[in-house]
Amino acid sequence: MSADGRVPDTEWFEQLAERSGVIFYVLRIQPDVAFEYLGAALLMRLGVPPDADTQTILGRVDPDFADRMNATLSMAPGDELSMDLTWNHLDGRRVHSRAWFRVRSRPDGSVIQEGVVLDVTEQHEVESDLRRSEERNRLLAENAWDVIWTMALDGKITYVNPAVERVRGITAEEAMRQTPEEINPPKSAATVAEHFQKVFAAIRAGTDPPNFRGEIEYYRRDGSIMTGELQVIANRDASGQVVELIGVTRDISERKVFEAELRDMAVTDTLTGVWNRRHGTDLLTADLSARRTGATLTLLMLDIDHFKTINDNFGHQSGDHVLIETASRLRRSLRGSDMVARWGGEEFVVLLRDCALPEALQIAEDLRAAIAEVPFGPMGRITVSIGAAESRDNEDLQAWLSRADQALYRAKHSGRNTVAADIN
Repeated sequence: MSADGRVPDTEWFEQLAERSGVIFYVLRIQPDVAFEYLGAALLMRLGVPPDADTQTILGRVDPDFADRMNATLSMAPGDELSMDLTWNHLDGRRVHSRAWFRVRSRPDGSVIQEGVVLDVTEQHEVESDLRRSEERNRLLAENAWDVIWTMALDGKITYVNPAVERVRGITAEEAMRQTPEEINPPKSAATVAEHFQKVFAAIRAGTDPPNFRGEIEYYRRDGSIMTGELQVIANRDASGQVVELIGVTRDISERKVFEAELRDMAVTDTLTGVWNRRHGTDLLTADLSARRTGATLTLLMLDIDHFKTINDNFGHQSGDHVLIETASRLRRSLRGSDMVARWGGEEFVVLLRDCALPEALQIAEDLRAAIAEVPFGPMGRITVSIGAAESRDNEDLQAWLSRADQALYRAKHSGRNTVAADIN
């Protein structure tokens, strides 16, 4: 302490420096290069005692930083500098330091550097890890198959990765400039807007914002539609505050097409393209259950005449052609509200909605004629027999089908190529 006990003396500063691990030094750079003072913390930082010769100490500077160190030895009085250097500890570790020093001249003509050196190895490693993490995240984002994007809390898109060009045909820069109306069709745009309204309302209220996961449609550059599986989550800082929103959009367009194909396979007849028997049964059951009082439903059961002979004489491929063409003529001849299903083999069922038996018989006759009047290629003229039955109150599907089947039996046994009505 000073004589009055108020100002710390030199020894106090030296003890403070040694215990803190900070290296204080005075380096003479003219007329020669030599340390005039070097704090004891050097031993802890580099494994070199402070009384080692100057060249031994300076020789611990990493070769990549030697030129930078040597340049400081030519600095002029009055210069000040902050510099990062890397050193090699005696045990082989690399030590990163940050030095602040000034150069001044003394009355005897000598020139010295006075400085302080901090060990920033731990900070350097953290920063290096952070840089590597940021680089890794950048590489992951820019090479990801899914579209990754971020949104600021003012609703502005701040980042879109290059995957957007693959799935939507636009660049990341174009995607960031698009309005919601340019990104999504109306229904999806409304869904997304509603979610963001809830998110921003929650942030303003200080509550947890909801996440989002669902299927959203997007416009491609050519105007076609891309279906994406969108997930949006809030990104929080260390204090838990929401700082941005992160979204990931996965293109599931091919999957949606595949799912649609699977649904079609589940409900349609793969050969003819009309409803299959299972789905036809579901539709008939639903219509019976929903039938209004006074509403009429008529069922037509249709069978291709002499179908076995067609297969025997022309082969099963020709038989398949007849089935396909028959289904096609039925669909072209029916009203938009009617339903046709392949019931099995060469048999079809037609549901005529809001159609009483007299009108249904005329429609059945038109169907019979549409099939009989135009030859089926080399198979020539092919005919069908049709049975018709109108639904009854409190009748179940099985009874209704049975009456239509009996009508079909009568049509076939009356000479085929004819229409018969249920008489029970």
